[in-house]
Amino acid sequence: MNNLMPPTAGAFPFPPVLSATGAFRDLRTLEPAAGLVPFAVNSPLWTDGAIKARWMAVPNDGAPYTRDEQIGFAPIGEWTFPNGTVFVKQFDLTVDERTGERRRLETRLIVRNSEGAVYGVTYKWRPDNSDADLLPDGLEEDIAITNATGATRVQRYSYPSRADCLFCHNQQANYILGAKTHQLNGEMMYPETGRTDNQLRTLNHLGMLNPAPSEASFATYLRSVAVTNPTATVQHRMRSWIDANCSHCHRPGGFGPGYDGRFYTPLEQQNLINTYVRFRDLARSQLYQRDNSLDDFKMPPLAKNVIHEEAMGTLRQWIASPLKVLAVSLSGDAQRLAVRFNSRIDPQTIAADYFALDRGATVTGAAPGSESDVVILTVSPLEIGQSYVLTVSNVQDTAPSANTIWPRSLKSFAAKFAEVSTSPRLANISTRVQVDRDDRAMIGGFIARGSMPKRVMLRGIGPSLTSAGISGVLVNPTLELFDRSGALIATNDDWEENANQQEMIDSGLAPVSPNESAILTTLPSNETGVAYTVVLRGRAGSTGVGLVEVYDLDRDSDSQLANISTRGFAQADDGVIIGGLIVSGTDARKVILRAIG
Repeated sequence: MNNLMPPTAGAFPFPPVLSATGAFRDLRTLEPAAGLVPFAVNSPLWTDGAIKARWMAVPNDGAPYTRDEQIGFAPIGEWTFPNGTVFVKQFDLTVDERTGERRRLETRLIVRNSEGAVYGVTYKWRPDNSDADLLPDGLEEDIAITNATGATRVQRYSYPSRADCLFCHNQQANYILGAKTHQLNGEMMYPETGRTDNQLRTLNHLGMLNPAPSEASFATYLRSVAVTNPTATVQHRMRSWIDANCSHCHRPGGFGPGYDGRFYTPLEQQNLINTYVRFRDLARSQLYQRDNSLDDFKMPPLAKNVIHEEAMGTLRQWIASPLKVLAVSLSGDAQRLAVRFNSRIDPQTIAADYFALDRGATVTGAAPGSESDVVILTVSPLEIGQSYVLTVSNVQDTAPSANTIWPRSLKSFAAKFAEVSTSPRLANISTRVQVDRDDRAMIGGFIARGSMPKRVMLRGIGPSLTSAGISGVLVNPTLELFDRSGALIATNDDWEENANQQEMIDSGLAPVSPNESAILTTLPSNETGVAYTVVLRGRAGSTGVGLVEVYDLDRDSDSQLANISTRGFAQADDGVIIGGLIVSGTDARKVILRAIG
């Protein structure tokens, strides 16, 4: 195949059909020709949902290989390839989501030419899969897709022109995009042998890498991950996706200005944080706005007709950045700090280097506290009562796909010991009522009073009430939270969709049913009291018995829940309004209960 493709574009005619390129022994099965080595990337480029297979053919006269017959290996950065190297990529699309039926779309060839650059050609498969024909230019095709319910939608698919190929496979990216250390540092099952091995190790054993890396070093090399990987951290997944989808242009000297999308560039040097990706601000996060678009504002600007929803969900989660520091106080003496987070902390991510203090104070040690959401820092002596700022990076929670605290998160605090409050407070207030439609939705109000913001959790419960013997429950409750002006603060349908799902789990108050709703947030408070309204409804107009609850999550705060009120349609029997409250503390709490009609 290395000899059948022109050494440069136009040196002689391209093979008119895929079978003439010599890429496959058998077009029916796509069995590759001898010398084509399969490979897979850890984080694939998004191509409107297309499923891909990849091979490479490095020209050689047989082992042992000389330097000009080997890949120029680099642990970090771009690899180099001998002139005449051919990369083959097969694109299929699932056209029936019920059966998984796929349609062959195209086979692309990228050829390292005699001048060290590349050219690309595309072969479009015939409907009967007998062969694929060389496309002279780009092409747009509308493809019918049957979804899981049997309905049909039409998806546009873009076949690239030869010029389009070079937009991404550009000089600044060294022309070859996927084949590099962090993308191939992972296991692959090789169809020809049925064996699974690390791809770097395979290429090394084949003698294709120069210099040959030490296999003991593979574990220390960077490794990107798929954005769908549920065991990798959210930040790792997103940075891998940005590298695969954006870095060929967004890099020093590249077509895309502004930030460096390369995975191996340290995050703090990428110019992403608080510029193109803004903390808890989707509207001003350009990366999200453009990648989540299909209009002229979209990124990438070529061959994109379908938004990568899984990637955008991960990006929303990263921007939401739910892990944060709640409080910092002295612990035992002036040389120890207790840092309390809003979620349990992964002990493996606790390190002194991840914390810093201003005013010349230093952090010399970090260790888990007796509570799983607390980190104890050993610091230089602090001045009692003095204000400081703690900077935190890299710390992660214990979610299966862990959340990493926003880079260089700041928390101001006074060097004081935490006050332990024993005064009584309303720790929970709840109401059970028959939830109907429109004006007969359940409407609750509460007041947060005190000098500090109030951290609360609201729950809308329905399905789990059946365990208490209640029938006719609200099968899918939804929650809406409004401020005193009537502005919507937050809404939720299914609680597991929350970005701070792990914080809810760690609170011990996560709802039982995935169809139940919850909102965990911190609300402004003042000494005169700030009023809020929560509305419980049934999804799609459903009705039934529901429970709305407000929990006070603060352990040490002068702010309290001062009032709860409920408006509902009072009926007989199971339709009566039932309220509940929990009083915490060691003393009695005086309350007034009122029924208004």
